[in-house]
Amino acid sequence: MAKQKISLKVGGKSYQMTIDSDKEEIYRLAEREVNNSVGKYQKIFGESFTMQDCLAIAALQSNINYITISKQNELGDEDMKALDELSKRLDQHLNRIPKKKATK
Repeated sequence: MAKQKISLKVGGKSYQMTIDSDKEEIYRLAEREVNNSVGKYQKIFGESFTMQDCLAIAALQSNINYITISKQNELGDEDMKALDELSKRLDQHLNRIPKKKATK
């Protein structure tokens, strides 16, 4: 996989990194989202919060969102039981269908 060097500016500071070329768009989107969040928190909290405070709150909010989405996408025990039951019922139904003999 091809690598490339990029520079991302987050919270007013530039960071140099080497990434897989096909992931540049993801990094650029993440850079934009973090900076948007930081800007939002700077407007909300004004001078009472430092850049570091805003970055910390943005990171916290981002991880809260990630964990929330991850939890929503997890299949619980009840979901797995229901899927197993559906799979068994489908197998029973398919096993009752007569198989056609191959014609020549």
